Amino acid sequence: MTTLGLFSLMGLYDRNTSPASVLKTTVDMVCMAEDFGFETAWFAEHHFTNHSICPASLMMIAHCAPATTRIKLGTAVIAAPFHEPLRLVQEVAFADLLTSGRLVLGLGTGYQPHEFARFGVEDATKVERTMEIWDILEQGLRDGRVEYSGRFYTIPETHMPLRAFGPKLPEIFVTSRHPEMVARSVRGGHTPFYSFGNRDLASALSVRTSIADAWRAGGGDPESMPLAIQRFIYITDDRRDAEHAAACVRDLARAWVTLQNPGIVRNGPFVRLMPLNDEPPLEDFLSSAVIGPADYCAEKLLEEISMLRPSHLCCLMGPAGIGRRETLASLERFGYEVMPRLSEVLEAPKVLEEA
Repeated sequence: MTTLGLFSLMGLYDRNTSPASVLKTTVDMVCMAEDFGFETAWFAEHHFTNHSICPASLMMIAHCAPATTRIKLGTAVIAAPFHEPLRLVQEVAFADLLTSGRLVLGLGTGYQPHEFARFGVEDATKVERTMEIWDILEQGLRDGRVEYSGRFYTIPETHMPLRAFGPKLPEIFVTSRHPEMVARSVRGGHTPFYSFGNRDLASALSVRTSIADAWRAGGGDPESMPLAIQRFIYITDDRRDAEHAAACVRDLARAWVTLQNPGIVRNGPFVRLMPLNDEPPLEDFLSSAVIGPADYCAEKLLEEISMLRPSHLCCLMGPAGIGRRETLASLERFGYEVMPRLSEVLEAPKVLEEA
């Protein structure tokens, strides 16, 4: 069975879009997702461009905690190399307290060269740094204390006043396919978390196979491998509206490629997005994403879930470029018209235990 998540990138479309409006729409979406029984709301972390206005997912979690009661709140992801680990341990533990035990952690290494350059972190060290920060984070949360000596971080014995979790740490999702990080995910029972972006089902299945191969190489059984996937979903009956949504998916694909280059062209925080090499026509983006009437989207999702077998489906439903009204209307239709058709594959929401 599959659980549902809502992913908020919190992109800023242009200078006429208000950051306050992006924030309000995001909170309203999270509250609506909770009402519909989504398990988790995820928040991005990005820096220095309009790709996202959210530089700290834990701050969004703290902001949404009092507005919600049941839905889990997750980091998607903490880009570990940009964080001072001892401070991160305290902030994660405090965020769990603020959410009454609803915190879920997504960990990653970061991928945008301009972020590494501005934080003064060498891109080549990101995996080793992330592994050390992972050590420190798990030790601090588990024991309520940290004592650590590594290549990048050395911490004398340090105690923290927040509760020690013991062996029951927050659930962890990991976005890297690096062999060391996959092997560690296998040992810890953590979940691989990948976005299939604008890929069609055949391409997504190929990616799933590569993830399963990495899981097997790390010592895990690919047949029982947990897997979180992210898909763009937008419900509309209007063809022009659907084409506009497909153009937004195309912009996300362009941004993914553009932001991996060190020499991005920008006007202030706004990045110039260039067409992809051999960019497919807009119709391809429309057909590969989950865009269209409710019946069509439900059938497409049923097929994808049956083939990809995710333990968690993370829905990106409000990218930059789609207005507030349209975004909320799409999510509402997803809850009322699509989710009932997915009941045979969706896991019922769990009642959270006392923190």
